[in-house]
Amino acid sequence: GVTGTTTTTFPITASTTVVWTYSDGINTSTQIQTVTIVDTTTPVVITKNITIQLNSLGNAAITTIDIDNGSTDNCGIASMTLDKNIFNCSNVGVNTVSLTVTDTSGNSASQTASVLVEVAPIVNVSNLSQQFCAVDQPLVSDISIPYRVLNWFADSLSTAVVLPLEVLRSGIYYAEVSINVCNTSRIPVTIIVNDEASPTGNAIQYFCRENKAAISDLITNEKEILWYDTASGGVPLDSDTLLEDKHKYYASYFDETCESSKRFEVEVVFNYCEVIINNGISANGDGKNDYFNIEGASTFKDNQLEIFNSWGSLVYEIKNYGQADNLFKGYANKGIRLGNGLLPFGTYYYVFSFTNHENKRITKKGFLHLNP
Repeated sequence: GVTGTTTTTFPITASTTVVWTYSDGINTSTQIQTVTIVDTTTPVVITKNITIQLNSLGNAAITTIDIDNGSTDNCGIASMTLDKNIFNCSNVGVNTVSLTVTDTSGNSASQTASVLVEVAPIVNVSNLSQQFCAVDQPLVSDISIPYRVLNWFADSLSTAVVLPLEVLRSGIYYAEVSINVCNTSRIPVTIIVNDEASPTGNAIQYFCRENKAAISDLITNEKEILWYDTASGGVPLDSDTLLEDKHKYYASYFDETCESSKRFEVEVVFNYCEVIINNGISANGDGKNDYFNIEGASTFKDNQLEIFNSWGSLVYEIKNYGQADNLFKGYANKGIRLGNGLLPFGTYYYVFSFTNHENKRITKKGFLHLNP
């Protein structure tokens, strides 16, 4: 019979030579066969997502080692490459990179990964919540953080810039700041604009004209009050500032942090709480002390004046004294002197009664001097 043997070697090269030898016991024949080994299996590429930070110059670099997460191949890996490995400020955020693995047979495969690029971390921002008083009319430019702010935004995605001179409101503002050479992602700053409620009380407050009322005499339902003579702005009035008739004053409430931005308006009205009697008449027509002057009489419309001579006879009587021309000028309207001209100079006795603001009847008595 014919017998045969083979000699096989598997070099690292892709081709292998096989030698076939045949013998019938007498004759021998040899044949050579070339066997080509082909690797068609692509590598298994495994990647991982990473986060990197830009340096002070705004740059960063990665290698395949940073992205590879255990890629394999049945015959061995020859090389790994990245389609992007250099990053700068324009790449801040999430970037997609591709890792390509090539085996020793030239087969290759690729897989993507995410590279989150960050600027230097934000540190020492302890004032990410700030409070203001509405009365101070705070502006966006008053927000303070330890970075150079490029722009403020009303939310994390808006492209509309909030201007520095806009009045602050309670809410979250987002700062785009510059760190080294890059702009950061937006920093949220919570703003609280505090305001106190406006004071309450009587909008018109009455005071006795004959007394000297001051700021300290104004009353509201609250105790912690500052008074101004303007509806906004200005400086608080001293507590001993004298009040003026028909003048408006403005109350602001305050606590340990803020003052109310809206002020409570109070109008001061002076009334006579009492009458002031000047008991001398100079009936000479010179325009001075020509009549019996009872200050405040017109305030108490329900009043009556009686004047008696030294014998106790009624020579003058009138109601609603001080109204219109109801004034005693030295002429009688009662008794035997009625219509006979000026009463004799001398001393007379008066009785003046009126109903006050508390609906009480008050009577004033005294002597009146009629002089030339």
